[in-house]
Amino acid sequence: VAKATGLPEDLYHDLVAKAEQAIKTSLRQRPVNVKDAVVKERGFKTLRQRSVEVSEFSYRPVACEHDYRVVVVRKNISIER
Repeated sequence: VAKATGLPEDLYHDLVAKAEQAIKTSLRQRPVNVKDAVVKERGFKTLRQRSVEVSEFSYRPVACEHDYRVVVVRKNISIER
């Protein structure tokens, strides 16, 4: 954890999610999101993921003979009431 938090900001880059396959049909009309209205009405906290950043570094434990690749994922989450 200390190594991951100590990485410089320029090593992080945005995670780009790829679609598994192309969509061949037309988009459907989405239903009304009832859950969001209830959460706002009751005053609960809403956690929303804004972005995901990824970085990687090599790590070798003391007793090992080879390095391990460690991938760090940092999520930007906003809190709304």
